Amino acid sequence: MPMAAAEPVVVNAFGALGAAALGAGTWGQFGHQLMGSELPPFAYAPALLAGGAVAFAASVWLGTSGDAVLRVGSGGIGIENAKDVVRIPWYGIERIVWDPERQTLSVRGKDDLGTERNLSLTPKVQPGAIAWIVKEARARIPDDVDVPDEARGLPTAATGDGELLVMDAVQVVGKRCAESDRIIAYEPDARVCPRCERVYYKLSVPDACECGASLTALQASPEAAAASKEASPGDS
Repeated sequence: MPMAAAEPVVVNAFGALGAAALGAGTWGQFGHQLMGSELPPFAYAPALLAGGAVAFAASVWLGTSGDAVLRVGSGGIGIENAKDVVRIPWYGIERIVWDPERQTLSVRGKDDLGTERNLSLTPKVQPGAIAWIVKEARARIPDDVDVPDEARGLPTAATGDGELLVMDAVQVVGKRCAESDRIIAYEPDARVCPRCERVYYKLSVPDACECGASLTALQASPEAAAASKEASPGDS
């Protein structure tokens, strides 16, 4: 979840001021009635109520971030929007760079649909996302990560950051095999790299993925490969 860019002291000050003004205005407007007095409400009560509402609204606005919620894990980097989640798979990431001067993490790549995506994240707003993007990327696509081991100002990933969610199954139908360029027509024909999520056709799985992960466990046995070729002799 993104954090607010405003200083907590400022947010708390507006919130406290708004709460105090709303309380004083409410008492000034309705206090005499609650006490059974026939005196009219204080003249300043409406102004206090209005000012308190404005100050409280300002604290909510300052304390809320307009940045997207990010998901980091097996599915790459997911960007939540109002309807669904747009994912930048690990194999679609071209470069991850940490700028120590500007204190920003830049992520460049393409989402599942091939659309260019550029993220610029700051530790003040997205500390957890930055930490886990770097941690996961170093393990999955180390050649595409330009982040020093002891980068100044870089957040550190910790157990308990964010919320753990179960990811939906990878959509493989319609994608092309990363080895043979064959279109995957049936889900059972697909094999997915466990490290970077590249998709392969079951009979075209190489010994190792481009990311360096071993894929021998995903390769079809010679008997299964022969049976599959006999069942569909027109395939290539």
